Amino acid sequence: MPRPSPVRDALRELFERPEHRTWSLEELLGEVHGMIGGGDYSTVFRAVAVLEEHGHVSRVDLGDGLARYEASGAHHEHVRCERCGQVAEVPGCVLADAAEAIEASTGFRLRGHSLVFSGVCPECAS
Repeated sequence: MPRPSPVRDALRELFERPEHRTWSLEELLGEVHGMIGGGDYSTVFRAVAVLEEHGHVSRVDLGDGLARYEASGAHHEHVRCERCGQVAEVPGCVLADAAEAIEASTGFRLRGHSLVFSGVCPECAS
């Protein structure tokens, strides 16, 4: 890991919080500003790239064009609200059995998959 930086240290602190969450770069920039009073978009982008390169965070593509990141850990899927964009985790991997069946039927050795459910969150549904 390269030498410490205030922005990277703040990001690590965010990703190590007990509540697991998925962050956009804009949200991370806002949090870093609140924590250390500095940092710009390109600095946050580079710091996240370093954390991703070293396996501390993973990029999540939810199909809306925003780059999102979360702490690396056990694989899981996500659900995204079509109205407000709120994101929630789906605990565990709902496709584990399907992945085994796909390997058996195609001969492919799967290295990963991505699935995003879409719908309307409780707040938008009311």
